Amino acid sequence: MNPILLTKDEERPFLRLDLDQSAASGARDLFLSAADSFGRGIEQVVEFDPGYKLHDDECFEIHDFPISEDLIGFCRQPLSAERVDSADFAALPINGIVGYDFSAGQRKLYFQNFDSRRVLIPGRRFAILPMADASTFKQLTKPVLLLDANITAVWNDGVLRFKSFHLAKQLFDLSTYFTEATDEQIGTFVAHARLKCSDSSKFMGACNTWSRTKIALILRGGILDHATGDMIRDAAASVEYEIQMDRDRIVLPEEKGALRSLLQFLDEDIYRGPISQRRLLSSGKRQIE
Repeated sequence: MNPILLTKDEERPFLRLDLDQSAASGARDLFLSAADSFGRGIEQVVEFDPGYKLHDDECFEIHDFPISEDLIGFCRQPLSAERVDSADFAALPINGIVGYDFSAGQRKLYFQNFDSRRVLIPGRRFAILPMADASTFKQLTKPVLLLDANITAVWNDGVLRFKSFHLAKQLFDLSTYFTEATDEQIGTFVAHARLKCSDSSKFMGACNTWSRTKIALILRGGILDHATGDMIRDAAASVEYEIQMDRDRIVLPEEKGALRSLLQFLDEDIYRGPISQRRLLSSGKRQIE
């Protein structure tokens, strides 16, 4: 196997890492072993939902996930891809490495994340390696690239599986499935009849990535469209959450900590344990039929 490097260079997005026979065999074993480890322990496959936090025995799945035909072609016939030179490692914006398996009619791609820490460049890092005398070392004089024993995602003939949204979004465009609230959507949010905002510009300025994400989820869920003032008060009382209301409108707080708590409440992250009756913060809330 000659792995394919993914780069952020628009002119050279896919490059072949040319390996000698022994290294190619080792790379294949590494990726296949990593894929086996990735699949081991998965008891539940969850359709990708950006509002859900996976448990240890779960993974996300997206069907009909598009992959570049160029990448598939290079993985099928690696020698058709441009070779990378070790001199490129210092400046090349590599963000992923792809292994593959097209044996027996399969179409499987194995994705690893990549960052600059996995390239050892003489002068940037002082690396040493043993000589013939194993107790004597010499300085690294050529760039070295490290392959990992873990993979971030597996693409199997159109089906993408991954366990970490944070890592997956560095490799794939998931904007179709997950978007933060735009300024226009935040404007829609603060203008909702169920909310009261004293300064919409200040509120928008206080919104970070996390809060924009929560607002997008709340708008998508439509919970404010169906909740009455009494429903909101009752829900807050049931989990002992102190909510500030002006008649039947929720007052949006300006302090970031208070805003975070409110958005967690509106996105139904706060609940009471059915056995312990403790007030808990949900790690995931995929609806159970």
